[in-house]
Amino acid sequence: MTTAADSKARILFVDDEPRILVALKALFRSSYEVCTANSGADAVALLKEKDFDVIVSDQRMPEMTGVEVLRSARELRPRAIRVLLTGYSDLSAILGAINDGEIFRFINKPWSNNDLRETIAAAVKASEVDQVPEAQALAKESEAAVAAPAVDADQTGILVLDEDSTTRDVLQRVLHKDRPVFTATDLDSALDVLEQQNIGVIITELAVGGESVTQLLAALREHHPALVAIVLTARADAGHGIELINRGQIYRFLSKPISEGLLRGSVNLAVRRFDILKKNPEQTRRLAAAKTPPEPGTDRRGIFGRIGRLFGLTA
Repeated sequence: MTTAADSKARILFVDDEPRILVALKALFRSSYEVCTANSGADAVALLKEKDFDVIVSDQRMPEMTGVEVLRSARELRPRAIRVLLTGYSDLSAILGAINDGEIFRFINKPWSNNDLRETIAAAVKASEVDQVPEAQALAKESEAAVAAPAVDADQTGILVLDEDSTTRDVLQRVLHKDRPVFTATDLDSALDVLEQQNIGVIITELAVGGESVTQLLAALREHHPALVAIVLTARADAGHGIELINRGQIYRFLSKPISEGLLRGSVNLAVRRFDILKKNPEQTRRLAAAKTPPEPGTDRRGIFGRIGRLFGLTA
């Protein structure tokens, strides 16, 4: 982390196009200490030598993709905030960035300079929060390493939000031996469960009752930042993944059908993350989502006002 003697945050930009790196350095060098790397290998070498506050990597590069760079960054410098810069919609890359790189934001090429400045400023602010040791350890764990639930997992409930009864039944069967599992088929009943139970993890479909869950997850992120969200769907696309990270900071984006081992491992990791965030609320600042107001007509039933009242933030 930067110190008082070295007040500028240190940003690493990774891109195989020299003109892009020149443009990024010109845009940010007055505000931050800017380092650049024109390949994934060079970026990893720098990460081994220096600490960084923010790492911004292009996705499409030869030999080593941006997701691979951010995955290495997560292991080498888990405190650094990770951002993926991409000019195309590759679903596997998007899902890899969410599930393996655990990124802070997606930035689309070509970018708006104002939007890019705002995103980097938000990332720098998030990096100012030191990770607690437990969070650093969690950043290096894999699903296979947490096949067993946490010791206090029975205190943390799981909410499954899905209209499909088969999915609800499977998740309840797989997960209920480890911790309480509650189900909901619509947004209203999901909020009923959140009001009445100690829910730490929500597993949800992309759309429920014909409505996207993006606004719901964005509102929950704002009002209940410790809640950990997993999206489990058979209808994944790159646009949804980008939106759910930038606005909802989801933890995992998983495709149906999913193996029981991967499901349990992902949920165990999610519960551990919830426990860390609940015990160390300042850590939620590292997961701050982009704030965007609800689109006109998307809150016809007052769901978002209800979320605010639920967590005591609105009258």
